[in-house]
Amino acid sequence: MVSDEDHLAVPRRAITEAEVEVELAKFALALGVAEQTLAALQKEVLERIGKREADIFEAQKLMLRDPSFLSKVSSRCASERINVEAALADVIESFVRMFQEIDDDYVRHRAGDVLDVGRRVLGILLKQTLPGPWIFPEGKILVASELLASTTARLDLKTIRAVVTERGGKTSHASILTRSLGIPAVIAAKDATKRIRTGDALIVDGLAGTVFVNPKGPVLKEYTKLEAEFRAYQNALTDFVDLPAITQDGVTVRLCANIGKLADAEAAFLCRAEGIGLYRTEFGFLIRDHYPTSDEQFQIYETVAARMHPREVVIRLLDVGSDKTLPYFPLAQEPNPSLGLRGMRLLLKHQELLKSQLAAILRVSAKHPVAVLFPTITSLEEVLESKKVFEQVKSALKLEGQPFNLDIRVGAMIEIPSAAMMAKQIAHEVDFLSIGTNDLIQYLLAADRASPEMTAYYEPLHPAVLQTLKWVIAAAHTEGKDAAICGEMAGNMAYTELLLGMGARNFSVTPGEILEIKRAVRSLSVRNAELLAAKALGMGTVQEIKHCLKQMGTQLAWIGAAK
Repeated sequence: MVSDEDHLAVPRRAITEAEVEVELAKFALALGVAEQTLAALQKEVLERIGKREADIFEAQKLMLRDPSFLSKVSSRCASERINVEAALADVIESFVRMFQEIDDDYVRHRAGDVLDVGRRVLGILLKQTLPGPWIFPEGKILVASELLASTTARLDLKTIRAVVTERGGKTSHASILTRSLGIPAVIAAKDATKRIRTGDALIVDGLAGTVFVNPKGPVLKEYTKLEAEFRAYQNALTDFVDLPAITQDGVTVRLCANIGKLADAEAAFLCRAEGIGLYRTEFGFLIRDHYPTSDEQFQIYETVAARMHPREVVIRLLDVGSDKTLPYFPLAQEPNPSLGLRGMRLLLKHQELLKSQLAAILRVSAKHPVAVLFPTITSLEEVLESKKVFEQVKSALKLEGQPFNLDIRVGAMIEIPSAAMMAKQIAHEVDFLSIGTNDLIQYLLAADRASPEMTAYYEPLHPAVLQTLKWVIAAAHTEGKDAAICGEMAGNMAYTELLLGMGARNFSVTPGEILEIKRAVRSLSVRNAELLAAKALGMGTVQEIKHCLKQMGTQLAWIGAAK
């Protein structure tokens, strides 16, 4: 825990007229030394980080020569007959207050640089030793009231995991430096030094600007998974990052990412995802103790869309119910939640929630390419009713003068057998389909995917599953629409060739799986994949299909992942 306070505590004493000249000479000498130390720091940052970051300290050097700053210190020392340290502290504090009262964020955050420079000169006047690099125990997170640029530049990147500060902003120089150093940081975390104690376990989500103190349950699980995905990106398959997903016979495959929170978008960006094929919005609701307002949702979605721009972000509407519940949105107890009120059924029953989310997404569409995805569709009637509500929200925004994309795309999730059977009619009413294989398999086979006892029955290669997938993909193509595969099957290389052979050309997977699937795609030919799919679709048992894949499949990374 570190604290940087605005108040500059210095010795204050009265001086005689004869001493003024001596004090000002000390000041001039301190300014020269300060400029030398800033030049050294600038050089170090240039070599360690880059020119843009080093220029921060060029700006601080210019402050040392600012006529207004110098004259105010000299005048105060001479007119009030006080030592130069006290005069300097008074001037610095007045400059800081002036900057902090300015509305413009960029200008306001320059107060930190004024304070940084002032402390440097004061340290020299008071003959304080300038600190060297800050070394922390491996894996620790730094929590401070504020970090100044020079402090941040001394952080030891090899040991520090993240930074949390109570004050600052995205345009502050400390923020720029932490981003450049690759250190996750949450700036302006209210009461951080009061609420966080030494020894607390923290999750610092620098993209969402969120800090979780002693996290438990689903939050810890989500971020553990995310960290593993980032490692996967950093440690493997980097040769495939900038290569296109094109088969051996020249067929292009679209590889998008499934995400559930802001940090996932960064992983998707790093892996060069062609877009976000499935943005599950539930996480933003689960971590709150209240239903997020439309404005709060807008901020979340806008951040993700801006990061991925100009690539499209498909935002799935809130899909709670079943195993996903919100403490502030109590649902009636149901004997079988998986077959109860969830997805669009729930949203259509609580249209104020539906309209709030749709409005937020529409507002984002004014500047970024986004699409809306209706979850857990069971019938054509639900699609039509959902579209009707969507039009009502559009009309309301038009009356408010709120801009949005009039041609925003709308899609439907196909994960319920009844929707799969009606895929052609549903595809006619929407712009695209997304096949959620996880739920589709469990509902088709009456096998709870979360139950250990059902593991043997939850079988992606069941003939009924393959026949259904082929049916839905073909139905979408008949209507001139795309059908993305966005469940776990899409991210498993064991099924890539089979899915390609059934006509899938759009995969949406977790960020950590993108490069593996890209490698698989680039090793395959669609002609061979179609032969494999035709053979497998003609078989009646799981074992026959598995044998077929082993005998005919050309994907070398099969490694038995299909059980």
